[in-house]
Amino acid sequence: MKYYITFLSAIFFASICFGQQIEFANMASITPPGRMQKMQHSEVLNITHQKLGKHPSLQSFINDHPDNMYKVDNILVLVKTVPKSPSFKLETQRKLFQRSGSTSIETLGGKKFLITFDTTLNDIAVYHFFCVNSSNTTQVGGLVTADIKDKEKAKAVIYDIVKGIKFKVQ
Repeated sequence: MKYYITFLSAIFFASICFGQQIEFANMASITPPGRMQKMQHSEVLNITHQKLGKHPSLQSFINDHPDNMYKVDNILVLVKTVPKSPSFKLETQRKLFQRSGSTSIETLGGKKFLITFDTTLNDIAVYHFFCVNSSNTTQVGGLVTADIKDKEKAKAVIYDIVKGIKFKVQ
């Protein structure tokens, strides 16, 4: 009986861990931070209306991707993957975002990524992040929004996400 309970417990915890994986169709996967939870479509609409109502373009962008929305506490996270051409460069993307705020290209766990902070909104912290595989053919990116008082927590969530990215093709 003791072995039976141990066996069932192991299966249960393995299924929980496996369920945490975010898969992106043969391109990449993410082992998200433990507190990151997938949001339901109705929850996405409700929260974006409440928190981002003053920023209709940001609200619209998030509402266009409800299947890719997650939350960590009060921080909204949109994560998706995009195929890229091998000529894609983070430096080029960085120049596009420099107009609206601060940008930096960093390396974490052998992964190179761009992180931007939009300084045009006073009450909402908005980060974009883009992480590419070594052959520049796949990008995992996203948008993270939080109340301005939680901007450092939001940035920490991005680092946790980048740590959990695994590209299928390097």
